[in-house]
Amino acid sequence: MGKQTLSANVTITLGDDEHELKASMKAATAVSNRFGGFANALSAVAASDLSAIQFIVRQGVSLRDISNKELEEEVYLAGTRNIMADVMKFVTRLANGGRDPDLEGEGDDKTADEGAEGNGD
Repeated sequence: MGKQTLSANVTITLGDDEHELKASMKAATAVSNRFGGFANALSAVAASDLSAIQFIVRQGVSLRDISNKELEEEVYLAGTRNIMADVMKFVTRLANGGRDPDLEGEGDDKTADEGAEGNGD
C-alpha cells in the first residue's frame, strides 16, 4: 500500500504565536491510548477538560517549538473554549489517518450530482 498524503496541518493560535498541529501515527496512538479511543478524546475536549486539551495539543506541536511548561500555560491563557474547535478538528484528523474526513469522497458525490442534473425535466 502506498503512502497517502495527509491533509494540511491544523493551525492553532496560542498567545501571539501560531502553532501547527501535525497529524502523525505517533500522535494518534498517544491520544487514542490516553483516552481509550478518539470518541472519548473528543468528549474530553467538548467538556473543556484543560489537561486533556493540553495533552492533545502537545501531541501535535513539535517539542522544538515550545516547552511543555510554556505550552501548558499558553493553552490555559488561550482558553479552552477559544481553541476547542481547532483541537477537535485535529483529533478528528488523527482518527481519520491524518486526513480531513469532510474531503473524502467529494469527487464521487460531485459525479453523482452531475449525473442527476437535468433528469427531472
